[in-house]
Amino acid sequence: MKTDNAIVGVNFSKLDAPLIKYVDFLSTKIPIRTVNNLFVFTARNSFDALQKDAGKKEAEEMLKSIKNKMSETITPQYKNIKYVKNYAEAGLFVQKYYHQVNRKETDLVFMGKENESHGSMNKVVVRHIPAQTFIVPELSKHKLSNIIIALDQTDFSKHILHKALEFCSLVSGSPSITCLHVGHMPSHAQLVEMFSESHQLNVNEFKKIYDSYTHDLKESFENFIKENTKDYHGTKLNIQFVGETRKAYRGLLSYIKANNADLLIMGSKSHSMIDVMLLGSFAEKIIAKNNEIPMLVVK
Repeated sequence: MKTDNAIVGVNFSKLDAPLIKYVDFLSTKIPIRTVNNLFVFTARNSFDALQKDAGKKEAEEMLKSIKNKMSETITPQYKNIKYVKNYAEAGLFVQKYYHQVNRKETDLVFMGKENESHGSMNKVVVRHIPAQTFIVPELSKHKLSNIIIALDQTDFSKHILHKALEFCSLVSGSPSITCLHVGHMPSHAQLVEMFSESHQLNVNEFKKIYDSYTHDLKESFENFIKENTKDYHGTKLNIQFVGETRKAYRGLLSYIKANNADLLIMGSKSHSMIDVMLLGSFAEKIIAKNNEIPMLVVK
């Protein structure tokens, strides 16, 4: 994973300061040598009108003045990063980010997330930009000792696992790494009641079946992790399975908060409309509802 040359999305809002401080902190944990701050002036009609009425030169001067303001107000906030570059561009948000990722040959984009927001722009970047997206909620703490990797047992999860471990290998200080699978479980209470009424099983018999089912899922996940980490002999991993009778994303949110996670790593296939629909069922809900813990979405 390329982290040395990162893109940081800024917009002159209250999100800039906590985002920049976190990226600056993170540079003491992973190799970030250069940041490319990117501001996109998305009021395209206004920009086109300015070019038409005042001329192309005046429109370019406006972008230049924004870039100068970035140099004056944003650059000094980085204390630990050697090279800071600023870019102010006008146009479509996705197009400009896509172009910047390709131009800088990077695969790491940082975005801030306002407290209690749904993370709409974060989701846009995750859906459409071919890069790993690091989302930093406004309330994020500057810690990186407890990393949670959210996985299931699909082929794509193998890719997520390897990308996540690649990132973790860059982190100084030997953080704790937990591979977590939140498995959907049938409601214990409802099924006990159903079987009891039909006289098919008593409570104790059902509990044995339920516990056996849970054990099998847990053992399957443990084998999945062990099988796909054979090339990571020096990496110590915690393997956790959590049964969740509600939506899986609720179980994941509960787990990362209860276990004081410093970073959640999860995956997204992204890009196509089908993938957007799939993303909406899990990763987007985590992005929307998580207001405290940084998220790295890998592709």
